[in-house]
Amino acid sequence: MRPLRILTVDDEMLALRRLQLLLQTIPQADHVGEASSCSEALAKIDALRPDVVLLDIKMRDGSGFEVVEAVMHRPQPPTFVFVTAFDEFAVRAFDSMVADYLLKPVERSRLVRALERVNEQLRSIDAQQRVEELQQIIRNLRAARNEAEQSSYEHEFWLRGSGGIARVSVDEIECVSSEDEYVAIHTPSGSHLMRGSIRQFSERVEPELFVRVHRRWLVKRSSITELCTRSGSAEVVLRGGRRLPAGRVYLKELRKVLYGGGHANGNPAATASKLATYR
Repeated sequence: MRPLRILTVDDEMLALRRLQLLLQTIPQADHVGEASSCSEALAKIDALRPDVVLLDIKMRDGSGFEVVEAVMHRPQPPTFVFVTAFDEFAVRAFDSMVADYLLKPVERSRLVRALERVNEQLRSIDAQQRVEELQQIIRNLRAARNEAEQSSYEHEFWLRGSGGIARVSVDEIECVSSEDEYVAIHTPSGSHLMRGSIRQFSERVEPELFVRVHRRWLVKRSSITELCTRSGSAEVVLRGGRRLPAGRVYLKELRKVLYGGGHANGNPAATASKLATYR
């Protein structure tokens, strides 16, 4: 059996070098080329016609998913083995699939097994079946990545307050203010301090929950009952009656969040109607 013609694709030169050295030690592997971007990978696939592409998932100019989708319907597409730094979510996504994956850093024994599986696939599976399986794998991986990203957001914090350390759920938080090297987390029952900035706090919670209304204030969308503008100034009113300034540079995004792109032209009745879903 002839060696498998293999193209390696990764935007990290050290990763490409490691794969090159590993493939040189595997008799059934013929390393025909490498690419360091999605666009280069597509060009090399057309030019070299590899049997196998060892493909990184996360690239600087796109993702490995896009490379696969661009070539999967061509006559005799290559077999793809994904190279990924994803955790157990990706592993689980592949559990019942035919295509293989390699976790970084790639080990020689695991690479050998992957190539053996590719040989088995090429002998037993036609091109259309490989395409269908790759489509399913991509759907699974994208869902797994979304699950991993969503699970990384925090849903509660242990924060310092006047009575000591308290556990505060994100659901309780009405707004967050900047206080020098700290942020103050405001809830109906009191306020708590946490070291850091508003930007750092916003990166730790689900992005759709809060909206920036001022350089010093981040507000939970569901807490806002009214946006008032008058005499060149603006403020938001929260459910508990708290009124916070709304900076001019944030008004466009704030109106888009609250009104879906328009605004209520200062009409309190229209405002209340527009904000009904946030109560």
